[in-house]
Amino acid sequence: MTPPPDPQAAADAALADVLASQWQGVPAVVLRSPPGAGKTGVAQRVALQSAQLLDQRCMVVTQTNQQAFDLTRRLTDNARSFPIHMFAKSGLNIPDDVASLPNLVVVHDVASLPRVPSITIGNAAKWSRIGTPERRFDVQIVDEAFQLPDFKFRLISNLAPRHVLIGDPGQIDPFVNCEIERWRCDPSGPQVSCPEALVNRHPSVLQLHLPVSRRLNADTVAIVQPSFYPNMPFRAMSYDRSVGFQVAGIMPFDAALDAVASGSSIVMVELPAQITGEADGELAQELVASIHRLLMRGPRMSDDGTVSEVRPRDIGVVCAHVSQVNAVRERLGPGLSHIFVETANRYQGIERPFMFVHHPLSGRADATAFHLDAGRLCVMLSRHRIGCWIFGRQGISEQLMRFAPAGNRTLGIDDDPEYRGWQAHLTLMLALARSNRMHPAVHGLVTSTASVITE
Repeated sequence: MTPPPDPQAAADAALADVLASQWQGVPAVVLRSPPGAGKTGVAQRVALQSAQLLDQRCMVVTQTNQQAFDLTRRLTDNARSFPIHMFAKSGLNIPDDVASLPNLVVVHDVASLPRVPSITIGNAAKWSRIGTPERRFDVQIVDEAFQLPDFKFRLISNLAPRHVLIGDPGQIDPFVNCEIERWRCDPSGPQVSCPEALVNRHPSVLQLHLPVSRRLNADTVAIVQPSFYPNMPFRAMSYDRSVGFQVAGIMPFDAALDAVASGSSIVMVELPAQITGEADGELAQELVASIHRLLMRGPRMSDDGTVSEVRPRDIGVVCAHVSQVNAVRERLGPGLSHIFVETANRYQGIERPFMFVHHPLSGRADATAFHLDAGRLCVMLSRHRIGCWIFGRQGISEQLMRFAPAGNRTLGIDDDPEYRGWQAHLTLMLALARSNRMHPAVHGLVTSTASVITE
């Protein structure tokens, strides 16, 4: 039996398959990617090949302006002198570093779109305002495609005859601001992401996946992949990522910090069981105190061979609700203002060396579909490069068993998102318990902000 290729060889082979599909003129490609697999980099390579080697007009679709700005920065740098067009609304506040790029051309109307081999970047909302049946481009690349609902994709799919849909199927599902009951039996309904709907309509469409995560280490992949990607195996790239402390652990909470330093990249810190509802000030205080303790111990991290001190900007906090975000921000203080604290929706596409997670089910008396959502928890547990600490109340596993969903599948639809989320949560909790990654919280942890490293 031929041994499997090393992670880098597997990643290179997957990229070669995607690029080859464009030379072969494949009409549609769905590329699935695990967290941190470099899917935006693949989108860049496909776009540059399309415009510079195949002499095609290429349009790139993003979901937000921020994604468009980030992709523009990367493409203008890699394309050297080749002009990169940005299709944006008039009056859009473009960041100074983007607006000043020498090979960037900003266009605001359809008449100004290039008619020669080119790359044009814009968000889906802007592209949808082109009211013409004319094919303006040769190929359309959709970045973060699993966040684009199918009805929005249909508004722009006519702009090019060929499509490359790239995204992470484990992330949060598209947001649709309406009742979807009338479409629950439709596998191509407007609530379905465009890659899934495209495959439902055309089962023979070429489907590929990236087999390696460049962000997550092997320990994290061993937990995240079975929980959130049971049907899409992937591995971790072989990187040297670790953290060490200059101050030895002497306090009870140090056990959770030392566990990450010993190689357990995801651990859970449990507070005593209590029904708190959405806001939990005690948990927020414990989380912030733990960040203080992390920084007080003089941490030094090795990230892909680069050794440096851990600063507040290297730390992130992710919550399910805005009220939880505000509770953490209020307790951080000005010395830790560089710590990025946000909801899971805002954290998509963002990474930090270290993450602190407010478990979505913590302190609740129920287990609703929102809090069971597999994509939300997957985002929370896949933003870190080195270490992740989950904070929650004791009894989450018992809570899951009490509120097990009935499996309310719709006629003709095999997938039940609520059951899938429940199963992902339960698989995660079992994995943490079996590998001794549960640590008790320490109440009243005394911190000294004067000892904390600040920017």
